[in-house]
Amino acid sequence: MDHRPHVPDQDLTWTAEIHQVRSRLRFPLRATFRWSSRDPLCVEVTFHPPGGRDVTWVIGRDLLDRGLRTLAGTGEVRVRPSAGPGREGQVLLRLGAVPPYALFALDRAALASWLERTWAAVPAGAEAERLDWAFFEGLLADR
Repeated sequence: MDHRPHVPDQDLTWTAEIHQVRSRLRFPLRATFRWSSRDPLCVEVTFHPPGGRDVTWVIGRDLLDRGLRTLAGTGEVRVRPSAGPGREGQVLLRLGAVPPYALFALDRAALASWLERTWAAVPAGAEAERLDWAFFEGLLADR
């Protein structure tokens, strides 16, 4: 029997105007950030290029949060703060390990505000309480 208190599931979405950066040029596009308390470790980011097909990446919530303050990530996903327009500058999000990778600039204050809402829903360190461990046990049992 599960003795944990029931906490209602929560889904948070933020759609932002961001810019894809290529050389010195910036191209505006929309991106939708989705987070769910059912999978609190991850953020789904869907890029909506004009005239193109949507592309979705799954990025660690803690990686995005660390990238607000310092260079974070290795390999395919890197995030770092940067000077630029906006109240607190920007965050640069790089996807891909080697050139030609995709580089996006987004408002740092807006990302920080949205991430704060996710931390309020499921605080750091409490994520494991929300995971479906039966799912993982089933994966291990099939090995």
